[in-house]
Amino acid sequence: MKRLCCLGLLGWLLMGSLSFSYAADVSSKPADYRETPNPLRLFVDQWTPYPPPPGKYTLEFLRTADEETSSLTLREAVLVGLDNNPGIVVDRLEPFRAAEQTMIEKSIFDPTLNLEFNKDYTIDPKGTTASTFSQPIQTTTNRNANLSLKKLLRTGTQMEISFLNNRFVSSLPNQVLKPQYRPHLGFSLLQPMLRDFGLGLTTIFVRIDENREEISLFAYQTRLAQLIQRITEAYWAVVFAKENLRVQQKGVELAEALLNSAQARVRAGVLPPVAVMEAQAEKARREEQVIVAENDLGIARTNLRLTLNLNPKATFLPRKIEPAESPSILPFKVDRARSLEGALTHRPEILSADLNVQNQALQIRYAENQILPRLDLKAGAGLTGLAGDLKPGETSPFPGNYRTSLDRLGSGNFYNYSVGVVLQFPLGNARARSNFARARIELDQARARHRDLVSQVALEVERALGDVEANFKRIQSTRQAREFAEENLRGQEKRFEVGLVTQKDVIDFQSRFLDAQGAELRAITDYNDSLSRLRLAEGALLDYYNIKVEAPKKEADPWWARF
Repeated sequence: MKRLCCLGLLGWLLMGSLSFSYAADVSSKPADYRETPNPLRLFVDQWTPYPPPPGKYTLEFLRTADEETSSLTLREAVLVGLDNNPGIVVDRLEPFRAAEQTMIEKSIFDPTLNLEFNKDYTIDPKGTTASTFSQPIQTTTNRNANLSLKKLLRTGTQMEISFLNNRFVSSLPNQVLKPQYRPHLGFSLLQPMLRDFGLGLTTIFVRIDENREEISLFAYQTRLAQLIQRITEAYWAVVFAKENLRVQQKGVELAEALLNSAQARVRAGVLPPVAVMEAQAEKARREEQVIVAENDLGIARTNLRLTLNLNPKATFLPRKIEPAESPSILPFKVDRARSLEGALTHRPEILSADLNVQNQALQIRYAENQILPRLDLKAGAGLTGLAGDLKPGETSPFPGNYRTSLDRLGSGNFYNYSVGVVLQFPLGNARARSNFARARIELDQARARHRDLVSQVALEVERALGDVEANFKRIQSTRQAREFAEENLRGQEKRFEVGLVTQKDVIDFQSRFLDAQGAELRAITDYNDSLSRLRLAEGALLDYYNIKVEAPKKEADPWWARF
């Protein structure tokens, strides 16, 4: 009892000294995912409760926010967003998950070592005596210590090497060796000759998963480029919203000046009282536009703030972001042939579709092999030894101890071998034929999707090129429209002072001037968005920001998995 208490106390202290973290804890770095807990930790985890479900956000946490403001250029904003946006973390880890799937497929070539130790003891009563060697009660003791190594070769060969050791003791009178040692060294193989045989057939699914690794990497590049486009549009949306707010506030100032002028003229008897009401109505309308512009600016800032997710203080709302860069109005040289060629050769979606077609072709290669009947060559050979302590008064050509039995095994005098073939031919073979037909259909579908994707990419490039050209022309035309509207407004204000036009005419020209300013701002914003969208369509957006995406580092295959 004292011993049991000591063991229990020792176990409790051991478990208490270990960290009760779980093997499924989230890792901080992709390289950490391959680290496995030590065996003691795994043993302890079997006796710990499952991790509780994640807790909900507390009200105190939901009220936290980083009130500091960071002023960033567009390039800085892109880098911050790529590092901190929570949505991109899923795609960032996907290539690592795909790499582990490839390792799973390669593991079929890992050898398997089997160790077996057992002892069986039998007391068997007998109701009959069929011979002089029979006894009413027979006892037998078997002890086995077996070692075997199994491996699948890249040629499809299943190979096994085994070393079996048996120690046998019984009460039978005819057993002259007690105990009896019987070691056996065996070798066997099974080589497919039709189905599952072929150059590279066993590595087809490894190649498919390696292609899927690249596909996941291309998908990650696509998501990065799309995120950059989102950041770009959110960034210029804030710039536009700020400038648009200034325009609307300028409109209120113009309306306020017009209202003051109307009130003075009414007091002087130059204008009727309705002119004041007309000016007040216009001022109220423009104040409403200011409210809308302020709300749009708040939404745009929140969108940029959450998209970048710069959160060094780990608050619910990340840090505020203020754009520190003005949009470009410089012309961009358009080269349709170069843009289309770059898109069709560099877009990750196109490269991913190419690999999907290749994977379907590999699936057909495997499916057509499975149509063949199964013809397997089986072969085996082995060596046997025998020795034991000689029973007093008996004779045997195999006396000796266990070492002697190993010597007899090594002599090669006692051996066995076998050679044979096994033929299996499924009648009808419906399953294999249907799988082959399905693989051919899926290959044609992959090719059709590839052709459709090429058409979509070509259309995206043409649309992006057209948007760049059209938006640059819009900048020029809206700038002229704004300048003419400003000049007309000054002229109308002078004519209004001498009574040549009405107050309604001045209000109309003010509205036209404000609309022209807003149209120019929108054209400049759309032009910068379209430049980024063109680089996205060309597949050059990551290169433009000098962003390199590296594939997961591949470990060299161990020597035993290379054959």
